[in-house]
Amino acid sequence: MAGETMSNILQADLEKLAQACRILEMEGHGDMTLGHMSLRDPEGRGFWMKRNAVGLGEIRDAGDFVLVTFEGEQIAGSGNCHSEWPIHSEILKQRDDINVVVHTHPYYTCVFSATHGDLRPVTLEASYFPDRIPMFLGTGALVKSVDLGKSLAEALGPAYAVFMKNHGVTFCGTSIEMATLVGIWLERACKAQLDITASGIDWSYPDDDAEKIRNSQIWSDVHFDHSWGYYSRKLAQLESPNGAAPQPIFGRPL
Repeated sequence: MAGETMSNILQADLEKLAQACRILEMEGHGDMTLGHMSLRDPEGRGFWMKRNAVGLGEIRDAGDFVLVTFEGEQIAGSGNCHSEWPIHSEILKQRDDINVVVHTHPYYTCVFSATHGDLRPVTLEASYFPDRIPMFLGTGALVKSVDLGKSLAEALGPAYAVFMKNHGVTFCGTSIEMATLVGIWLERACKAQLDITASGIDWSYPDDDAEKIRNSQIWSDVHFDHSWGYYSRKLAQLESPNGAAPQPIFGRPL
């Protein structure tokens, strides 16, 4: 990475993006070296994407990202680009409001993607989403072509997350904080619905009008800020409980 040409603002954003990768690993999104997160380049050159061959929990700083054009050419950064770069390019091209895109394989979300179920607000977590979570059926394999990336972006539509059938999930946000929290809340919502379904107990969820009220109460910049602060403090304690240098975060047991 050409550090001398990187602005202080971009440097700080990539440091936050690295922190977000580690938070997602901490909250169940790690899957060996799979999974990737990107940030729209402020100069319009493409997007900064987590380098491959390392896990989300091993991303330490700005040096762990590569700059990729919307055509898939890596033009800056050390290491290599993930083969699923079209996920990021096509969503960022179709959604001007989105600045951060993430693709991961969290356990409960992956299991939910194998069902024909509709995610419902069993608990508050699913109430964070103003739209139902769509399902991408184009392939269960890797999204390595521009055509598949476009199809995934179309399936996402105006939502902030899309299940990928028998594969995983792609989610996004206007900011690093928002995208990270969307991923965390979605994994918790999938776990809640799978757990209550497996219990065999009759269950219900709020109607649409009640859901609109709940969503308006919890989908706010203030709540994003408070939640990001909480997970940042949790990560800091886990990484350096005695003031030591930050250590890699590896996935927790299922």
